Amino acid sequence: MSNNFPPSDNQGSKPKKAKLLLVGSPEKVRKTINAIYSLKYAEPDEWSTPEPTGKPGEVMTFLIRYFYVD
Repeated sequence: MSNNFPPSDNQGSKPKKAKLLLVGSPEKVRKTINAIYSLKYAEPDEWSTPEPTGKPGEVMTFLIRYFYVD
């Protein structure tokens, strides 16, 4: 995953963390990642490697984003 800290003029303030979790079939997870990419929110390679959940045919992946909030 890449470092997705935005450039900041907020010296001293801490970024807030947002965690996105996708769970579903490998095809649906891939399609959702591509849909999120089409919105220019996250590159596909910023997501974790899909891991099995223990349920047959189901995987999960996550993305963490950091934001500075006023």
